[in-house]
Amino acid sequence: MLRDLRIQDFALIDQVHLTFGSHLNVLTGETGAGKSILIDAVTMILGGRSSPDLIRTGKDEAVIEAAFAIEDEAPAASELRAMGYEHEGELVVQRVLTRAGKGRVYLNGRPITVGMLAQVTERLVDLHGQHDHQSLLRADIPLTLLDAYARLDDVIADYGHTWARWSLLRRELDASRARESTRARDLELLAAEVDELAAAGVQPGEYEALERERVILGQAERLRETARRAYERLHQQDACVLGEIRTTCDEVDELAGVDGRMGDAAGLARAALIQLQDVAAQLRGYAEGLPQDEGRLDGIEARLQLLQRLRRKYGVSGDDLAGLLASKRAALTALQAEAETGLNLAERVDEQRRRLDGLATRLHDQRLAAAARLETAVNVELERLKMTARFDVMIEALDETGTLGPRGSDRVEFCIRANPGEPSKPIKKIASGGELSRLMLALKTVLAQIDQVPTLIFDEVDTGVGGAVAEVVGRRLQAIAAHRQVLCVTHLPQVASGAHTHLLVEKSVQRGRTTTRARLLAPKERVREIARMLAGETVTSTALRHAEEMIRLVSAAPQGGSFDHDHAHAIEAPRGRESPPA
Repeated sequence: MLRDLRIQDFALIDQVHLTFGSHLNVLTGETGAGKSILIDAVTMILGGRSSPDLIRTGKDEAVIEAAFAIEDEAPAASELRAMGYEHEGELVVQRVLTRAGKGRVYLNGRPITVGMLAQVTERLVDLHGQHDHQSLLRADIPLTLLDAYARLDDVIADYGHTWARWSLLRRELDASRARESTRARDLELLAAEVDELAAAGVQPGEYEALERERVILGQAERLRETARRAYERLHQQDACVLGEIRTTCDEVDELAGVDGRMGDAAGLARAALIQLQDVAAQLRGYAEGLPQDEGRLDGIEARLQLLQRLRRKYGVSGDDLAGLLASKRAALTALQAEAETGLNLAERVDEQRRRLDGLATRLHDQRLAAAARLETAVNVELERLKMTARFDVMIEALDETGTLGPRGSDRVEFCIRANPGEPSKPIKKIASGGELSRLMLALKTVLAQIDQVPTLIFDEVDTGVGGAVAEVVGRRLQAIAAHRQVLCVTHLPQVASGAHTHLLVEKSVQRGRTTTRARLLAPKERVREIARMLAGETVTSTALRHAEEMIRLVSAAPQGGSFDHDHAHAIEAPRGRESPPA
């Protein structure tokens, strides 16, 4: 609930402090007094767009401050906790507008962004401006109001999440299908390349190993002869090297036996003998191990030619063929997985679409049931507002192909049957300004029963009505105010006479400056203000008596009594699914 509003140096206001009651608060005053300025100030508190032009001439900044009473279980309290703000039963919002355009916003003394402020205050205040009834002409508003009445938040949230998943999967599937022809060509090419490389049996290090073997095979006879001669020189000739060294070892051993200083030399001689014996063994083995099959060289040449051709074809060097095969196998596996993913995507898209269709049908059925209740409830209100027109809710499919949108498959339009027996037509085609105002009031009266916003502000919702209809409008506002706080800017005495708190907005010129002020009216002042609203500039005794009588009659009526018990079922929102109207 909005408890206090302080305004300083805003437009024509130098300083105003208003305290509001918990039920029906009305703001009255002559045309041009500045009632709309107060609404503009409240708009700033609700996160509306600011402008340096709103600052009072000659001042550097404007300050608007509002104090709200807030219950701990209220939706706004949950929003505050999610943002990390504490409230302790009170929420103080301060907004400072500066000439430089860089304003400041505070919530309970802590800085906050304008966007966050709007996110919180939209759960505290619902403001209906002078032209809000025109919103009924917007294509999206009827669906929004119907869904609010039907309490479809959970289903709509579920549908919205499913819609988002389905849309994302569908985009991925579209992209996958767009790549399908290219992917098919790539799969065919990669499969052929992998088969070719795999059939060739390419191995890491193979090319260098074959080149080395080819060099050796090309000189095998010369290498064998050289190894044989070296072996014979060491081991088999009459004066072979090993025989001479063996004799030398014996002689050095003899020396070492007499003179120990030759012991090391004897050891070295024996080690040299052993090493040369090893060399001789390796020479013999090498000579015997050299290949003598001339066909092997031909096979190596053929293999090297194949590898050379593959290297040129695939543009690789050295032993990269084996690595190339591995990479192409990995690419082939990835493409095959992508193709499989495309099939899975199609299945997932179909699955999400089936779920989406089910939710859309559920939304449609619940909207049909809610539409029937809303029609009944609004028509009850229209009768009370002296309107002979009948209100209808038309629900149609978005198109004939079963197209789904982000809010389901339905298009909702509010229609009016202006006269009995006449067909129902969209309100944008036949409703006048006064009819739209009363229709908006009827809708707000009905929706107020399910809305959790504690404060409703009506800025001249009674535009275009008067006489007996104005009296009914006043009673309907009182009915709403029986359940929540209502602030109403009005020019109708029938509305003002039912106020629990009556605030007067005045404009005066002081020291050459125009100033707008607002103040709470005492009982006698209130009678005079209502008399002025009845009679105009000249307030007569008859007008005063009439004003007193209006206040007395309203005060004598039961609080909230305009909600008749026999119509309670029509006003109350639907509790569950019902059969759609015939």
